[in-house]
Amino acid sequence: MKVFIIHASAGAGHRKAAEALEKAFGRYPGKDISVRLIDALDYTNPFFKKSYSAVYIFLVKYIPFVWGIFFHLLNFAFFAPLIGFFRHAFNSFQGKPLRELILKESPDIVICEHFFSAQMLSYLKAKGLFKGTVICGVTDFGVHQFWINKGTDYYLVASDATRDELTAKAIDAGKIIVTGIPIEEKFSKDLSKPQMRTRLGLNPETFTVLVTSGGFGVGPIMEIVKCIDRVPFETQIAVICGENERLVSLFSSQAFEKTVKVFGYVHNMDEFMTAADVIVSKTGGLTVSESLAKALPMLILKPIPGQESRNAEIIEQYNIGMRLGNVKDTGRCLQRLLDNDQALLKQMRENARKLARPDAADKMCQWIIKTFLAKS
Repeated sequence: MKVFIIHASAGAGHRKAAEALEKAFGRYPGKDISVRLIDALDYTNPFFKKSYSAVYIFLVKYIPFVWGIFFHLLNFAFFAPLIGFFRHAFNSFQGKPLRELILKESPDIVICEHFFSAQMLSYLKAKGLFKGTVICGVTDFGVHQFWINKGTDYYLVASDATRDELTAKAIDAGKIIVTGIPIEEKFSKDLSKPQMRTRLGLNPETFTVLVTSGGFGVGPIMEIVKCIDRVPFETQIAVICGENERLVSLFSSQAFEKTVKVFGYVHNMDEFMTAADVIVSKTGGLTVSESLAKALPMLILKPIPGQESRNAEIIEQYNIGMRLGNVKDTGRCLQRLLDNDQALLKQMRENARKLARPDAADKMCQWIIKTFLAKS
């Protein structure tokens, strides 16, 4: 059985989900499965690949309300046929090499971890040009209309709420499998909080706040840290700036009252989340899923209008975190978590454990093997 897992390097989340799934398939060595990981943007021209993520970063960093307007307008089913026509024309032009690869290699299953490839593969399937199975792995807790395409065989989704949202959009319940969003296996491992703090250069006994803002390191991170630095209780702060090297440099020129440890892009987020008592973060689908796996309550930092706002709603709905109305709310929210012997914090941890699906990648693989391997 030949499996292609296709993502797009427009944000770390889609890539990380695809990589986690690829690694999960590797944990079933006795099966007759070949897996290939593909970045869809590698099959477009270099200018398009670079501008695809650059335009997105510019919008969410400087004019997020514009991104939000487009997100919501394009999410109306009423506009789907018209938008679908232009999307198909655009994706077909930019993704011609990817289409040729798929038709030449003819994989048995294609798992799309980004809507760019999802639309293209679903179209090929609907037209009878591709005979394999098209699976969409939705990487957020909400489902934008862009994920929904005629020709998609199955949707692997984050939660029961995601499934309900799809059925409300007239998707057959038999096509929807609730697996969770795939994250790396290491997030399910039980690590020692004091040991992880010591490894990261932190005090093993001090209340720890993890501040991050996704792989691109956008958002008012410096302002958040300065606010936490002023709160009148003992705490320490670990800051992850992602690929934003300028922000790392800016932190090095600042002085703080509390212990503040600053990091760039890291590959041991599981250790940071273990070390932390609470995370201040945006609500990308992967970050939320990883936080849930680590039973880590969230203070939600300016979610990007659209997909991250929906993820934030889920976190608030299940009482796993609180949304910051503004930067100054950080201190007030932290104080609430520390009141009454941290009773609220403990309840949030329990709620996170109930919603967490740390074995999502393995569940996806197991379902695919059980459903399709005998047919190949």
